[in-house]
Amino acid sequence: IESMVANPMNTNREVRHMAKLIYNSNGIVTNVVDYMVAMPTLDKIIIPHGTSKSKIKKNKEKMEWALKTIKDKEFIRDCIFRDANEGICFYYCETTKPINDKDNTLSDYDIQRITEINSLDDSGMNISMISLSADYCKIVGIKNSSYVIAFNLDYFSDYVGDSLERKLKKYPKEIRDGYTAKNTKSNSNNWLILDNTKTIVHKIRSSKDEPWGRPLVLAALKNILYSDYFTETKRNVLDELNNKVIYETFPEGEKKGMSSLTEKQQKNQHETVKTAVMQKNSRGGTSFFSVASGTKLDSLKVGTDIFDEKNEKDLTDKISTDLGFAASLLNGSSSGNYSTQQNNLQLVISEVFSWIEGISSELNKVINANVIQDKVNYMEVYYLPCSLVNRKEFFGYMKDLYSSAKGSLSALIASTGVNVDAYMAMLDYETEENWENRYPIHATSFTMSGKDSANSDKDKSGGAPTIDNPTNQKTIQTKSNNG
Repeated sequence: IESMVANPMNTNREVRHMAKLIYNSNGIVTNVVDYMVAMPTLDKIIIPHGTSKSKIKKNKEKMEWALKTIKDKEFIRDCIFRDANEGICFYYCETTKPINDKDNTLSDYDIQRITEINSLDDSGMNISMISLSADYCKIVGIKNSSYVIAFNLDYFSDYVGDSLERKLKKYPKEIRDGYTAKNTKSNSNNWLILDNTKTIVHKIRSSKDEPWGRPLVLAALKNILYSDYFTETKRNVLDELNNKVIYETFPEGEKKGMSSLTEKQQKNQHETVKTAVMQKNSRGGTSFFSVASGTKLDSLKVGTDIFDEKNEKDLTDKISTDLGFAASLLNGSSSGNYSTQQNNLQLVISEVFSWIEGISSELNKVINANVIQDKVNYMEVYYLPCSLVNRKEFFGYMKDLYSSAKGSLSALIASTGVNVDAYMAMLDYETEENWENRYPIHATSFTMSGKDSANSDKDKSGGAPTIDNPTNQKTIQTKSNNG
């Protein structure tokens, strides 16, 4: 374990497998990862670039189609999940027409090994994000500030015949062609360098020159394994308590070290006590027996200090701290005030959005290169730094910007969680149907102004009704000030 923590790049495969095992077995890790995945709302805005209005409109539609087709929110959350558990995620953006497989039946083995099947859109456009196993991918360089990865073709060595053919169909054309070329030319090189304009790579907690990332759990690995050992020890102690050892001391005779009972009496008394104790343990109730004067019954004592709640609480706090989460956020019972929790939440949210920033940059790269294919009039998708925790606060920021500083209506709408285009479509429909005049707002002091009054053109009156002879001191003071 110390070697894995000290040299995670040399033992990255083992570290990743250990991290996934811990995610499945440790509740603290499971909750931390799941909360980080669910926390961002992933409200987005598409930012257009370029000078041609017609091309910008067309390219924006392509970007919207691509994001909808790949289910971008689900894709981003999957990236965060893989980053947290494995420290890195690899995807291939496939836009070629998929190979139709006329065989509609699969074996149990095929079902277990299935990956994403590309879907062809009616318009002839196609896009899908195919996940690549981190066990068979590796960062080998950087090109145009984007990672270049290699795929190990030995991944297909476990397949033969129809299963190999079916497996290859599920993978991108570039990988299929690479595998065919390797076997045709009898090439011994098993690593295929992939086109980095088609790959999405994101890693966490590592430098740019390292081939993989570090799983979230790595820093907490020692404390997690110690916690497992601590829990197992408690179970063993509990087993000892449930299976305690009872011993009997016969009465001492005149000669020191010798019992006053004969050998036969000792045997009979032993069997009597043994039978009574065993029957009580097996069926409960009351057992009665007689023993000779001076006989002592006792049991071996088992220490129970390990069951002190403080010990387990300390371990929980340490693991949570190693993962970057305040323990009080997870169970609500650990130490920590509201201010501390809020500060910790902000730190966690900041880390998650730094991941999303990198993932969205890669997503923009592959969609612009393979779908939009216009270097001048290109698109960018931007995910607002809004989470389920700070949505109300974030909406307040957008509202203040909109009302006080010429803010964006799109950002204001998106901050509520409503899709901007859906909201605009509703406004267009309501305007076209003349809802404003067909369904007027009820006239009240809160909705009327001076111009809404019947005599507004003459006396500029309107709003709340006036009182000729007020008695309220505040009202009198207001009227005296021409209010």
